[in-house]
Amino acid sequence: NSPPRAHAGGHRVLVLPSNSITLDGSRSTDDQGVVSYLWVRDGQSPAAGDVIGRSDHSAALQLTNLVEGVYTFRLQVVDGQGALDTDTATVEVRPDPRKSALVELILQVGVGRLIEQQKDTLVRRLAALLNVLDSDVKVQKIQAHSDLSTVIVFYVQSGPPFKVLKAADVVRNLHRRLSKEKADFLLFKVLRIDTAGCLLRCSGHGHCDPITKRCVCSQLWMENLIQRYLQDGESNCEWSVFYVAALALTVLGLTGGMPWLCLYCRRRKRIKIRKKTKYTILDSVDKQESMELRPKRGIKHRSTEHNSSLMVSESEFDSDQDTIFSEERMERGNPKVSVNGSLRHGAPFSYCSKD
Repeated sequence: NSPPRAHAGGHRVLVLPSNSITLDGSRSTDDQGVVSYLWVRDGQSPAAGDVIGRSDHSAALQLTNLVEGVYTFRLQVVDGQGALDTDTATVEVRPDPRKSALVELILQVGVGRLIEQQKDTLVRRLAALLNVLDSDVKVQKIQAHSDLSTVIVFYVQSGPPFKVLKAADVVRNLHRRLSKEKADFLLFKVLRIDTAGCLLRCSGHGHCDPITKRCVCSQLWMENLIQRYLQDGESNCEWSVFYVAALALTVLGLTGGMPWLCLYCRRRKRIKIRKKTKYTILDSVDKQESMELRPKRGIKHRSTEHNSSLMVSESEFDSDQDTIFSEERMERGNPKVSVNGSLRHGAPFSYCSKD
């Protein structure tokens, strides 16, 4: 009794979107026949991918929902005597060559409620929006996105000569043209239209998240909000955090300093106005005073008249003093001669006779 010889099928290649394959272990041999088969997935293989039924205990292993990567399965066969043998098989799943052209359309409808007739109508309306033939819209798969939503993955070609359109261009055109149509133009409410794969380059400063389809920026970089929300809406990592921080501080400083600057200018203006008004009043007063002090033609100035009157009174006073002094001298020189009366300015005198 010779031991059995296992044959797992060798190396297989699978190209997405095809994600199902069958590994045939029926070519395993034994002189008395193989009585059991067991397929075991290697621990370094992708966890995604399902085994159909209990095919992992049969000669043919049936797999589905495989993803990009390399799977390794080990086949173990046992004969009637308990002898065993093992062999390995690998499945290389390659990416979809049209990955950059795939578009995801998410509709608000349960996957079980979407019928074939509605799918055909949907394809026709997509073709009308994109100005292509119905046959140019290729639906790749329809699957549940949630309990109440369905995702339809498709790509668009044009020709002849036939070429596949870029997913980013298709998404941009659909966004622009659907904005001009009614909400139910595609039969159901559109929840999202986006590229199936994450194709963003993120300005070379980050990577694209395959779930959210948005850029995850590296340290010290951030999203250009103007492009994101005011232009084409594409996620990016164009802005440097340093430049944004410097700009924010500058704007904050200008915003905070403007009220103080306005207040300072207003105070300076008030001071200038006050000084100008004050000087104007002084100038006018000086002019008035100069006009008052300036004698008019043919009219003597009041101060001049006053001075002249003072001069006259002073001269008169001098003459009176001379008269008084002369009379006193005469009286002293001739004491016998006396006249009753009084001198000017209240100087009393008496008359005495010689008896």
